[in-house]
Amino acid sequence: MVNSSLAYEILLYINSFYFGLFATCELGTLILKSVLIGGKYDDASHNKTKLGQDYGVLVALFIVEAARLFLGRKGSLSERDVPVMFSVLLTVPSIGGVLYLLRWQVVVLRIEYIWCTLMLAIQVCEFVFASMFIVTMFRGPSYD
Repeated sequence: MVNSSLAYEILLYINSFYFGLFATCELGTLILKSVLIGGKYDDASHNKTKLGQDYGVLVALFIVEAARLFLGRKGSLSERDVPVMFSVLLTVPSIGGVLYLLRWQVVVLRIEYIWCTLMLAIQVCEFVFASMFIVTMFRGPSYD
């Protein structure tokens, strides 16, 4: 049997470092894209707000992901299920934000495909192990 608490904690620890790298790189590439390819955002009238929308999604993703990681670490270390459940609930908007960065930006660079795909893989693994952790928390103690 897999110790889901340990695996979940390891994934959270890895993601806390990867999220810092991901946030820095995504912010840097968005700033670079807005400076170098800023004209593409102004091609049509509906694309004028696209740059602001990209920044808004990025900032919202940073806030949600930071809260998700904080709640997950807090719940995993104290072995409480409520913070972990909130962390699992926050996984949905976080995955949505990464999917937006992966698919619906005006310009998506190849390196962003790699960063976002790796972030999605980590989030899906965390979701699976967090779900297993919650199930084991609701099960009664085993005296085998």
